[in-house]
Amino acid sequence: MIELFAAGVWELLQPQVLIVLFLACIVGLVIGALPGLNATMAVAIILPLTFSFNAHLGMATLVAVYIGGICGGLVSAILLRIPGTPSSVATTFDGYPLAQQGQAVKALGTAMLASYAGGMFSLLVLVMFAPMVARLAINFGPAEYFALSVMALTMVAALAGKSLVKGAITALLGMAFSMVGMAPIDGTPRFTFGEINLWAGIGLVPFMIGLFAISQVLRELFRETPRPKVDMTIKGVGVTLKEIRRNLVNVFRSSGIGVGIGVLPGIGGAASNMIAYATARQSSKNPDSFGKGNVDGVWASESAGNASIGGALLPLITLGIPGDGVTAIIIGGFMIHGLQPGPLLFTDNPDIVGIIYAAFFIACTLTLLFQLATLRIFPRVLLMPRRYLLPAITVLAVVGAYAADNNPFDIGVMLAFGVLGFVLEKYRYPLSPMVLGFILGPILETNLRRALMLTDGQVLPMVTQPVAAGFLVVALAILIISLIPHIRRKQVST
Repeated sequence: MIELFAAGVWELLQPQVLIVLFLACIVGLVIGALPGLNATMAVAIILPLTFSFNAHLGMATLVAVYIGGICGGLVSAILLRIPGTPSSVATTFDGYPLAQQGQAVKALGTAMLASYAGGMFSLLVLVMFAPMVARLAINFGPAEYFALSVMALTMVAALAGKSLVKGAITALLGMAFSMVGMAPIDGTPRFTFGEINLWAGIGLVPFMIGLFAISQVLRELFRETPRPKVDMTIKGVGVTLKEIRRNLVNVFRSSGIGVGIGVLPGIGGAASNMIAYATARQSSKNPDSFGKGNVDGVWASESAGNASIGGALLPLITLGIPGDGVTAIIIGGFMIHGLQPGPLLFTDNPDIVGIIYAAFFIACTLTLLFQLATLRIFPRVLLMPRRYLLPAITVLAVVGAYAADNNPFDIGVMLAFGVLGFVLEKYRYPLSPMVLGFILGPILETNLRRALMLTDGQVLPMVTQPVAAGFLVVALAILIISLIPHIRRKQVST
């Protein structure tokens, strides 16, 4: 594997190839940073342009756009509290407060380094353990997916805020909204109230933009806050060696979560960044500082989000199974060039495997260099007067919500969730469990129904399968651990 990687790097280190990859990274970064657009759209846009490329350059270009698209989401997440991609949702929790405290350069620098570290970790796993990890993931059945979803929801609901009840309520709300539309197994319309636009369900993009961007605009309208000062005197990227050393374990753990979740088809970075964030908060000596501008949260979210790229590529190149929506499109790139991803790829076209590995490394590096070079340009967005910034955010949000499916109805959905997010945060209900509930709701429901079909409706055989039982035990342990402080506080007060 290392030989394939080295050969791929050598081939891609040609000036004209590097220029193409650099431009591909920038395209991905720009699209990923725009609300409503994401890495999937970026790869879909670039795919037709690779028809005229040879197989090596074509696949390398798609990987570069993929990485740029995921990395781009951190910019708008930190500066505007609009996650450019689902992989950057948790980055808003501490990145945006840091920016509001005048530490935008520090937040962006931290996110960029964390993103690169997560990418390099997942590349190492991809090169060294690809076939083994993919074989483990493919053995996951409906029961395991259901139990994993329960564990993830329990973890985020329990650790998202001070109130377990409020976290559980918002998680259940997210699941309820995910059930709008056609049922996943039998196709029965649910909760559509006669509105044909709801038959396809509520879109993730208007849901997220409304919940985070519009709610933030409403908060700014209803309170007078001083314009944030941006400290441009910070040298370098604003990250100290002490912070890097303190977060080494955090980054390794979060990157491991990113790879592990990214390997599982259908879950990916949208869930891994929030699970990693919740885990970092639980492991912190000062968990109450999370959500108020703790850089540890940024390290966790971004390293996990970028590590999920390698995780998603694992089942693609080893088994021919896409790990997420982007890799599903990349399969089209394989087919365009007469290639078949899967086990035979390593024997029939090992050079392509090496090119993918090398493109991953080079694209991550080029993306980091470009981000660091423009690090002090982006924070100046925060210096815009509120009367210009808030309308600009609103316009971006409306365009993003509409662009996702070219449906004006999504603009109304976005506004509705903006009001809901504003009300929930006013009464200190955490939003992260709601997002994860919305993302994992269909996965949880579909796999629960499939598992029950396989066991003829019997619950016990489903939950006693070793891996599924392990996930459920962990979920129960998290629930108990999170309840202990609440019980102690109640005993002290009485």
